[in-house]
Amino acid sequence: MTARATDTAGGPSGAVTARAAMATDRAAWDAFVAALPAADPLQAWGWGDVAATGGERPARLFAIDDAGRVRGVAQALVRDAAAGRRVLYVPHGPAWDARADDAPAVLEVLLGGLRALGRAERGIVLKLDPRATPDLGAAELERILRGQGLRPARADLQARTTRILDLRPGRDALLAGLEKDTRNLVRRAAREGVATRVVRHADPAEYAAFAALLAATGARAGFRVRPREALETIAREFAPGGDAYLVLAEHGGRNIAGCLVLAVGTRAFYLYAASLREPALRHAAGPYAVLWAAIEALVADGRESLDLWGVAERDDPAAEASWAGFSLFKRGFGGAPLRHPGTFDMILSPAWYAVRDLRERLGR
Repeated sequence: MTARATDTAGGPSGAVTARAAMATDRAAWDAFVAALPAADPLQAWGWGDVAATGGERPARLFAIDDAGRVRGVAQALVRDAAAGRRVLYVPHGPAWDARADDAPAVLEVLLGGLRALGRAERGIVLKLDPRATPDLGAAELERILRGQGLRPARADLQARTTRILDLRPGRDALLAGLEKDTRNLVRRAAREGVATRVVRHADPAEYAAFAALLAATGARAGFRVRPREALETIAREFAPGGDAYLVLAEHGGRNIAGCLVLAVGTRAFYLYAASLREPALRHAAGPYAVLWAAIEALVADGRESLDLWGVAERDDPAAEASWAGFSLFKRGFGGAPLRHPGTFDMILSPAWYAVRDLRERLGR
């Protein structure tokens, strides 16, 4: 699979081409992703293996220059649809260096490679949602994607808004920067005897304990959660490199709350959280204890930021009503708001896409 770049003047540069990534490329892939301002675990190599536990086959695409340097990556998750067709999704990607002089050319190569991949897979649509950065804001990124012939999807597949907590000031400054109620609840959890532990290795028993908490939370709140097999795969893929932080809170001899944070390079991401809700635990503040313990561990390891992974602001008219509770919780820990452009569709089969779009509209 090969595509040619064009320089900013529109002529062929021949400097960057796209090809399928092989297993031997994993180290180079992950090193490139970790170095990006938009470093993200969903474009880390291991995430493709996590998605495979749910029936989504990873297909990985490299953009390489003439010197053999990695210039961009796109990890697409392929799942079966009707009549032998498929739907492809590039979660939080593709990923490339928006600071580079030839960034538009690299993106063009990645999109061309993805289009070729999608057609080879008999795809209906390829969905993608690259991340905004300080170098490439949501509005500019949306303009670029529209200019490449992509259209906004009817619904986003990932959170469009989040908050980024800067960890560099250190533990004491971060504690002082918490909202007053949040700081009080962090301290209250300790007074109530809540003990936290940070699991850094792929311990099946600990991940099974978190899976049980997550299943209980999903059943209570009415949403699907990652099963135990997927969580154990996350542990196998990310823990050996020190990039998985599973935090569990214990009270009265049992686990009452937990969260899972993944790191890529200097950036960390608050991926999943779970807790029990019982009258006897109303003062325990388990969720506050585990997130604060995660922050302390990240600071100790020299991580520089924590993406709180989906936060609605109070004045956001487009915010989902169901986000109110967990957004209030997350905002208490601070952070700077960040907006992404949302999910975009690359239409691969117009006829099948029209059928699928009609079904989505009727379903809504």
